[in-house]
Amino acid sequence: MRVTVPVALLLAVLAGGVPLAARAAPPQADPDWPCHQRLVPELTGATYWNGPALPDAADWRHDKAVATVVLAVSPRDVPADEGEKTLTAFADKVPKARRATVYPKTFAGIVEEVNRQRGVVIARLKELAHRQREVGDLVSHATNELQAIPADVTDPDKRQQRTEIVQRRDYLIRSFEEVERTLRYTCEVPVDLEARLGTYARVLGERLGN
Repeated sequence: MRVTVPVALLLAVLAGGVPLAARAAPPQADPDWPCHQRLVPELTGATYWNGPALPDAADWRHDKAVATVVLAVSPRDVPADEGEKTLTAFADKVPKARRATVYPKTFAGIVEEVNRQRGVVIARLKELAHRQREVGDLVSHATNELQAIPADVTDPDKRQQRTEIVQRRDYLIRSFEEVERTLRYTCEVPVDLEARLGTYARVLGERLGN
């Protein structure tokens, strides 16, 4: 779960005069990182891999069979269980004498591709966090405008102005909620990709000595 700012809390913050950013920012070194999970910009293959030393990441691209399976199992839109089955089928076909060479190369390729995808997702999360702060500031501004016009104002122009502010503020709050929902989902993507690396390392590692 990430540190979220539900609309009720958002309004409470605004009513108390506390800047949204001060309440919304999670305790991260990077103020643009909106998720509870610690920001790890790039994953290291050795964290998951207990087999022979991993080669340079680029090596996997020169092996057609390895490149094919890497590109088949790495995309985040491929269900993890399907990726596991595909990788298992590939790994079982590799001759035992070549596994100590092919498996590390394969895993190094998967790590490279997963890191590439995570980089895109992390950049998107930071963009969303920045947008959320901007929308929160706009809600704060609209709230201040609204508080400056009493609800029981009798002047027709002021009443119309207040109605327009209410409509604009409601729209901004809906926008805030939409960004919040997107963040809640997107924050789980890096975690899912990391879990996938662990699964793939296990698939290959279990077959190294067989």
